Amino acid sequence: MKRSVVSFLIGLLAAWDAGAASKKEKNKAQAAAPVDLTWPGPPARPRIRFLAALSSAEDVSGKVKPSFVERMSGRSPLREQLRLRKPYGVAVDQRNRIYIADPAQRSVLVFDREARVATAWKGNAQFPLFLPTSLAFDQHGRLLVSDSFAGQVVVFDPAGKPVAALGKGIFMRPAGLVVNPRRRRLYAADIKQNQVLVFNIEDFKLHSRIGGKSTAGAFEPGTFSGPTNLALDSRERLYVTDTWNCRVQVFDAEGRFVRTFGEQGIRPGKFVRPKGIAVDSEDHIYVVDAEFNNFQIFTPEGQPLLFVGSMGDQPGQFLLPAGLAIDREDRIYVTEQRLSGGRLQIFQYLREIPGAGAGAKTP
Repeated sequence: MKRSVVSFLIGLLAAWDAGAASKKEKNKAQAAAPVDLTWPGPPARPRIRFLAALSSAEDVSGKVKPSFVERMSGRSPLREQLRLRKPYGVAVDQRNRIYIADPAQRSVLVFDREARVATAWKGNAQFPLFLPTSLAFDQHGRLLVSDSFAGQVVVFDPAGKPVAALGKGIFMRPAGLVVNPRRRRLYAADIKQNQVLVFNIEDFKLHSRIGGKSTAGAFEPGTFSGPTNLALDSRERLYVTDTWNCRVQVFDAEGRFVRTFGEQGIRPGKFVRPKGIAVDSEDHIYVVDAEFNNFQIFTPEGQPLLFVGSMGDQPGQFLLPAGLAIDREDRIYVTEQRLSGGRLQIFQYLREIPGAGAGAKTP
């Protein structure tokens, strides 16, 4: 009798272990399976496709096995420590490396998906980095990082060394950045001054200012209430997310007001908390809304075309989205400041191929 009970228990434990292992393998396979998400959904022709998400160095380099010393000390491997916490600005260089400003870590995290490595760029004693917010590259390959706490823009050389700073004593709270390489100008939004400051990128001297503070409730064209992020289109028009006025304002290359689109509301084409903004190769305008937990796509004239995302933690869903960038291949990068830890999601704009069939699109 005792032997039969023992045999039964051994069999039960074996079945339990087998079931747990099978469930573990099933979950692992599901996690590894590609997610095919497109917007709009079928039967409409897709225009946006979800590609990937990353939140730590492990997402580009793979799982890191701790060394003996790390296991004994209880410390995590370095690559495991490189994890997004409160990411905001994002930019992509000519080699498709992804740069993310993370103010919670006083760093810019760099993810190289092709080389499968991740690193962190930090300030130094001469050019410290306290609250990195937004990023932009200039025509020399230098990375410009706005520091909202220090009131300046720190310049990193292509190797990741901070080599200069601009705007000290001029900025109050710099945020969004964008560079016009043809005119050699840097545009920088200043949230506190309610202006966009324009610098000469060669000598870092202030060139001009755009805008000023809006009268409460007046919404005058060309004035701001908390300008946060910037973008340029192919015609050198400047797009400014005027966050607390719940709109986007457009200026020409000389800083003259052109038009505005959007207003406070909960319908498509309206905003509650617009933040990140970028423009694709066809001059469609993309705007992140941290309240809607999505990004909206507009025509160059500001007419709404499509929105992507909803509240949630799954691929294609967002929790506190903030920064946005689009690379040369029309890949779309959106940062999230989730309470459970930061995340970057990557999407692809599916362009039509001229002369091809109605359903043809880029890969």
